[in-house]
Amino acid sequence: MTSPRPARAVSRPGLIETVIALAMVTILGLSWGLADIGRLSRLILPDADDMMRLAQIRDWIGGQAMNDWTQYRMAPPMGSPMHWSRLNDLIPAASILTLTPIFGRYLAELVTVVGYPLLLLFVSMLLGARIARRLWGERAGVPAVVLAGLAYPGTTLFIPGRIDHHALQVVVIQIAVLALMTPGRVAATIAGLALACSMMIGLETAPQVVALIGVAAVGWAVRGQRDSARLTMLAAGFTGLTLVFYLTMRPTYWSDTLCDAFTPASASAIILVSGVLALLAWLTPRLTSPWQRLGVGASLGGLVIALVLARYPACMTGPYGQVSPFLRIRFIAHIDEANSIFAQTLWWRMVSLAGLMAAGLVACGWTTWHASRRWPLWAPIAAVVVVSGLITLSQVRGVYIGAPLSVPLLAGWVVKARRDGRPLLVVAAWLAGAGVTYLVVPSYIDRWLNPPPAALLAKGRAAYATPQMACNGGDTWEQVDRLPAGVVMAPTNMASYMIGATHMKTVGAGYHRNDRANMDMYRYFLSPPGVGDPIVRAWRADYVMFCPGDFSEIKVERTYPNSLATVLTHGGTPPGFVRVPLHGTPLRLYRRLD
Repeated sequence: MTSPRPARAVSRPGLIETVIALAMVTILGLSWGLADIGRLSRLILPDADDMMRLAQIRDWIGGQAMNDWTQYRMAPPMGSPMHWSRLNDLIPAASILTLTPIFGRYLAELVTVVGYPLLLLFVSMLLGARIARRLWGERAGVPAVVLAGLAYPGTTLFIPGRIDHHALQVVVIQIAVLALMTPGRVAATIAGLALACSMMIGLETAPQVVALIGVAAVGWAVRGQRDSARLTMLAAGFTGLTLVFYLTMRPTYWSDTLCDAFTPASASAIILVSGVLALLAWLTPRLTSPWQRLGVGASLGGLVIALVLARYPACMTGPYGQVSPFLRIRFIAHIDEANSIFAQTLWWRMVSLAGLMAAGLVACGWTTWHASRRWPLWAPIAAVVVVSGLITLSQVRGVYIGAPLSVPLLAGWVVKARRDGRPLLVVAAWLAGAGVTYLVVPSYIDRWLNPPPAALLAKGRAAYATPQMACNGGDTWEQVDRLPAGVVMAPTNMASYMIGATHMKTVGAGYHRNDRANMDMYRYFLSPPGVGDPIVRAWRADYVMFCPGDFSEIKVERTYPNSLATVLTHGGTPPGFVRVPLHGTPLRLYRRLD
C-alpha cells in the first residue's frame, strides 16, 4: 500500500467495530472502575477538576442560572467566576435529572460519573475507526478501534469519574476532522459546528481549531471555485452556533480583560474569522490563481490576528496573564499539564506521555511521503497531530488531543504490514500504534535498572499513592461533611474535593480566576505562624485544612522554613485553632477557637 485509499461510503460504523468497541469499553470500564471503586462509590472522583465539575453541575441543577458560571462556595461570599462553560454539563446534568426519579440522587450521580466518560470513549473509538477507514479502507476500522482503546495517555481522559471537559474536546475535534475529510457542504457545516463547540468548551484546543481552519483555507486556495461553497458553509456553521451560544450561554462575567474561555475576545475572533472565510468564498471568481487566493487569505488572516490582539491585549499574555506573578511561579509553574514534556523529571514518564504522539508524527511524515497527492484526505488529521506535537513542547496537555488523533494514522501501518504478509512487521505495527507500549515497556525497564527497595515492594500499590490520594481515602469527606458548615482555608490540592464532596466553602482553589483568594491562601500558609491571622479573620475562615505533602512542589521546608506550612508539615497546629479528630485519614482539619 503506497497511498491512502478512500473507503466506500458507509452510512454507519461497521457492526464488527461497534461490537469490539462496546466490548473494550465494558472491559476497560470494569477494570478501571473496580481499581478505584472505594473512592468512586463515595463520589470521590479521580481529579480535582472532576470534583469541581460535579459541584458546578449540582449547582446548575439546584437552580443556578445557565449563564452564571460562578462557584459561590469558592472565595465566599461573592464567589469566584469559573472559565468553564455549561456545554460540557449538558449531558451529565440531563443524565442525573433523568435517572434521579428512577434510582434516587446518589445512584443517578454515580451512574452518570461512571457512564459519561465511557460513553465518550465509545464514541471516540468509533469516530477513530471512521477516520481510519476513510484513510486506508475498510480493513483499517478494526485496528483503529483496538488501538483507540490502548491509546495511553489519551485513554486517561475517559476513565470512570473523569467528567471534566477534556474527553469531550477529543470527540469534538474528531468530528471536525472527519467532517473536513468528507466532501460536501453538509460536512463542511458540521465541521463549523464542531469547531464552534470546541471553542465554547474551552480554549485549550484553539491551536487545533486554527490548524483545521487553515487546512480548509489551503484547500480552497488550491481548488478554488470547487471549495468556495464549502468554505461558506464552514463559516456559517462556525459563526452561527457561536451566536447561538452568545444568546443562550454568555456568562455573566463578560470582560474584555479575559482571554481564557468564551469571552468577548474569543467570540469576536470567531466572528471575524468566519467573516473572512465568507469573504474569501465570495472573492473566488476574482482570484484566478492559487497563489492569489493563498496570498489574500494569509493577509486577511493576519489582519484578523492583529485586530484581535489590538482590541484584546490580554490575549498576548495568554490565559494566565491576569494571574499574579507569584502564583505564576509558585502555582501555575507546578501544574504538570501546563509544563513542557521535557520538564518531566523521569525519562520513562516522558516516553509514556509523548510516545504515541511521537509515533503519530512519524506516521504523518510517512503518509506525506507516500501519499502527497491525497493530501486533502489526510491533511486535517495530520494538522491536528502536528500542532498537538508542537504544543507538547511547551505544555503536556497537547498529548491529550494528539495521542487519540494519532491512532487512525497508525492503523495504516497495521493494514500495510498485513497486506505485505510480513508477520514481524504486523507485530511491530501493533506495538508502535498501542499507547500502552510506551507506558509499560519504559516503566519496566526503569524498574529493572533501578529496582525499588524491598520494603516499598511489600506495600504494593499503596507505596505509589500520592498524599492527595491518601487524604481522599476512606470516609474522610463524610466525616468532614458531618461538621458544622463553614469557610475552610485549604491548599489548592484539596480545596476542590472540599467543595465537591462536602457542604463546606473554601478560600483558595486551583483556578486562575480566583487570583486574590489564592494569593491570600498562599500568604497565610507561607507566613510564619500568627502573621497570617488577619487573612483568616478577613475571610471569616472557620477551619484550616492541611494534607501532608501540601506545598511540597515548592519545597516548602527549604524555601519557607519558618512558615506555618512547615509547622503543619511537622504536626503543629495553627495559632487560634484546635485540631478536629478525623479517623483513618492523614488529612488534618483544625477548627477556630472562639
